Amino acid sequence: MSTSLAAPYVHPADETVSKPSEVKMGGTLRLIQLKDFDTYNPFTSQGRPSLPELQDAGGLIRTNPNTGDYEPYMSDKMTISKDGRTFTFTLRPELKWSDGQAITADDFISTFQIYADEKVGSNLYSYMYEGDKKVTWKKLGNLSLSITFPARTVQNLETISYLSPYPDHVFGAAYRSKGADGVKALWDLKTDPKDLVISGPWKVERYALGERVVLTKNKFYGEWNKDSAGRAVPYITNLQYNIVPDQNAALAQYLAGNLDIYAPSNRDQLSQIADAKKGGKLNVEVAANVGPLASVDMLYFNMNKSSDPVKQTWFRDKRFRQAMSMLVNKEAMIDQILGGFGFAAWTSVYPLYKDWVAPNVDKYKYNPTAAAKLLADMGFKKGKDGVLQDSKGRKLSFTLITNSENNRRQQIARLFADEAKKVGVDIKTNFIPFNQLLDTIGPESDAAKLDRKFDAAISGIGGGGFINPVGVASMLQCGGDLNNYNSSKKCIAPWETQMYNLYLQSRKEFDINKRKAIANRIQALQAENLGNIYLLSQSGHFSWDSRLKGEYPKKIFTTLWADSYFGPRNALLSWIDEK
Repeated sequence: MSTSLAAPYVHPADETVSKPSEVKMGGTLRLIQLKDFDTYNPFTSQGRPSLPELQDAGGLIRTNPNTGDYEPYMSDKMTISKDGRTFTFTLRPELKWSDGQAITADDFISTFQIYADEKVGSNLYSYMYEGDKKVTWKKLGNLSLSITFPARTVQNLETISYLSPYPDHVFGAAYRSKGADGVKALWDLKTDPKDLVISGPWKVERYALGERVVLTKNKFYGEWNKDSAGRAVPYITNLQYNIVPDQNAALAQYLAGNLDIYAPSNRDQLSQIADAKKGGKLNVEVAANVGPLASVDMLYFNMNKSSDPVKQTWFRDKRFRQAMSMLVNKEAMIDQILGGFGFAAWTSVYPLYKDWVAPNVDKYKYNPTAAAKLLADMGFKKGKDGVLQDSKGRKLSFTLITNSENNRRQQIARLFADEAKKVGVDIKTNFIPFNQLLDTIGPESDAAKLDRKFDAAISGIGGGGFINPVGVASMLQCGGDLNNYNSSKKCIAPWETQMYNLYLQSRKEFDINKRKAIANRIQALQAENLGNIYLLSQSGHFSWDSRLKGEYPKKIFTTLWADSYFGPRNALLSWIDEK
């Protein structure tokens, strides 16, 4: 349904360095993907990059990078109740799915129902609750709805910004007839892309597993999404993802001129790109050492290992985790792996938010002598082969896993293992595909969550909000989807409960200094108990082919606003200069 009174969303002119008169329409943006995407299904997709995320329109509201304010996006109008708990939205009438059907309140309502069903296992499940109280939603009309939170918090708008709708006539229908299983059975990678119904700017046109994914413009998206000159966005017609096995292959593709966007992760990669540019082999732009990325790598031990009670006991002992933290040589990792372009991380607050990092959280920094003493205090003694043993002769030996596509994490794992070996800890490394890593760390059934099949792992996390950057509920809650060390719903130690309760308290604190003080208490618990041993945050480097235009202006050319997929730019306002 459309009316002459309807107004599209207009992207501000100050989000791009390009003037509307310079822009050319069309072209293909060439990108890279390490191994295949995991699924087309938005409710079961676990990893990033994510194909469903790439095909989302966004949400009811979005963040304006110039102001940091939330503003209506898929909604045309937003009102907030006096108590700050209820948000009422009117949808833009031009919104359509890629199959031409109108996007209505029903799509949002059924999506929220599915998000809130624990049996579905959506990553956004925890966002539908405040503690044990559920967010509620109500259809007010075909194009209007309300969302009511259990409490007024600083993060309610942020939460709403994360909630993308999915087609009620696909997922809602499946949920009503077959419940969570019906939703989870939809849209695996065997699904014909023609059957996908999406809201965003590009939809999958074809996917050759292990080779290439091509997305093409959704003709309905530009009906409600315009640039400052009134033209439909996106400007670019196609996205092409070349699928490669690892980061070395990704760099090789960029150096060969087959990609438009690349994010170097260390000094060596930057040097290779700079040399290729200097030698006239590449015509690219390079922005080096822009600042810490909104992401971090972390090491954690599996506290849910019921089939191996000995290791489970070790991993649950905070002295063990403190000793392991003191075997992590972050300075060497930054120097040797990142070429000096990195930042030590100590808590769930990314180094990007340096004003939020609590003081004195580096108490278990690199100190092999102290680590050896702590392990001795636990009863470990060296055997004849130099490997530590407990009082019953069991060797202090475990396997550390991470994903095979990520060279950086593999190097981190090897360096940690080398340091540990010096004090008698035997660490074997095993690198497995990312999707397999996700399945291993986060099995689906409750029984499997009590006996996960790994010892220790390294993975990363990125994104999250800037209003309360101490973390998200799913990381801090026992059994939360992003809780790496304890996947059971039962807290193992008091500090876990304390940390989560403090987090809930911080969400309700509108005084930023008081909120930071609470965040400091959370970080003190993290630094003492080390459920996650936070490792490194990379410095952001960006490079792109000179034919790609439309990056952010200098004011917002920061890692804070950089996109996970496209770097420091709004992809909708980027364009290809094919001269």
